[in-house]
Amino acid sequence: MNAIKDFFSNSALKTVAIVTFFAVVFIFITFNWLIELSSFAVGLAKGALGVFLVWIFDKYAMKELNTIEELKKGNISYALWMLGLCIVIAAAILNS
Repeated sequence: MNAIKDFFSNSALKTVAIVTFFAVVFIFITFNWLIELSSFAVGLAKGALGVFLVWIFDKYAMKELNTIEELKKGNISYALWMLGLCIVIAAAILNS
């Protein structure tokens, strides 16, 4: 029960969970009744997956760096590195 409370205390995970829920509902609705709008729903789901992957990488793979502090300092190289990571993840999701 404590793990569930910790999960929903994080605002980033709450946001990703809500967007993913709506994406799954939209995918179900569009694939069953509105097939011409299904690409939007799949794009929303892929976008949520990409944001979640960037958040996971930033939180667990880069523990030593505080993203918000580095961006507040004006560290352009860090911002460009994060942008490059986002582009790589977006290209991987786009081509899947």
